[in-house]
Amino acid sequence: MAPSKHALLGPSSSAMWLGCPPSARLTEHMPHETSVYAEEGTKAHYLCEQLVRRSIPAWMGLPAAPTQDLLDNPEYPTEMKNAAELYADFIHTLWVGFLHTPTVCVEQHVKMTRWVPECFGTCDCLLIGDGLLHVVDFKYGAGVPVSPEENTQMMLYALGAWQLFQSTDDIQTVRMTIVQPRIQSEPETWEIPADQLLDWAESTLRPTAKLAWEGKGKLNPGEKQCRWCRAKAQCRAWKDKYGPLADFMTQTPEARDPRLLTDEEVGMWLIAAQGIAEYVKCLEEYAQKQLQQGHSVPGWKLVEGRSTRRFTDQDAAFKAIEADGISEAMLYERSPISLTAAEKLLGKKRFAEVCGTWVEKPKGKPTLAPESDKRPAYDASEGFEVVKECHP
Repeated sequence: MAPSKHALLGPSSSAMWLGCPPSARLTEHMPHETSVYAEEGTKAHYLCEQLVRRSIPAWMGLPAAPTQDLLDNPEYPTEMKNAAELYADFIHTLWVGFLHTPTVCVEQHVKMTRWVPECFGTCDCLLIGDGLLHVVDFKYGAGVPVSPEENTQMMLYALGAWQLFQSTDDIQTVRMTIVQPRIQSEPETWEIPADQLLDWAESTLRPTAKLAWEGKGKLNPGEKQCRWCRAKAQCRAWKDKYGPLADFMTQTPEARDPRLLTDEEVGMWLIAAQGIAEYVKCLEEYAQKQLQQGHSVPGWKLVEGRSTRRFTDQDAAFKAIEADGISEAMLYERSPISLTAAEKLLGKKRFAEVCGTWVEKPKGKPTLAPESDKRPAYDASEGFEVVKECHP
């Protein structure tokens, strides 16, 4: 979980400054903007923290503070409560899996200053015991799945935890798990020997962090480092990277090879074109923000967008329509709730018991994805078949 104060070289932005060292200083004085999604994530993290903190005594056979008051609080939507309970249950499963009772830390502040200047962060949960350091990170987002494999944010958290506990615990293995219940039904885990993590910290992390701290190195546009970079709309290096593709797209037929592109070239241009689309979107967002703040962006202006009509008082409008001879039944459509909504009403386990027999998950249609996508490649000879879900 990100702390309220931002470190220049923080774990959450590590993909950016490790992939493009000058970006840290380049964005240093640009404002950190919040969003409803970030605020929602903060609220979900608080709920997770409280559920785990209140549950730990009960796991140890001690009286525990009740959690029902939190779960009954209407401030937290049902989906958030379900996600938090899943997270707390997962932490308990990890806890009972240790041979000896582990040390458990919740919302633990850690420092990585041994390798990165002024670097600190907050780990959602740490479990230490039996030679294992287990770092667990909860993510409430429903947009992009996040993998723990070689995830620099998780690796930095692990280093901070190692720095905190290495004098009292003989840590041989580091395990990192991301719990993202709104996207992935099961937590995803990756582990690495502790000495291998420390080797990475010395050979890669320390020298790159030094470059980033000093604002040195070469700007290096790329998917991971540019995703959340606050400077990308104005970054010349990003523009220069995709500029040649833009030129290629606008060339006349006479100016380029008239023969068809090879499959290799198609793949190359598709990868680059994704960057162009992201770049244009980023430019549009930046230009709109500038115009809204009263600045001028030559060639562009703000106009009123499309809107749709709506009732100012639907009940009064419907009464007037009924008074004009239209029956009430004609004014409403009855439609069944979705499978997901029905599952939320019953809870996952009870839903599977009651109507799992009538649930199936069809295979998705073939869709284009980059080679780095973790899903297996589609086998055209096998096709996509409907697969019945397994239920107790």
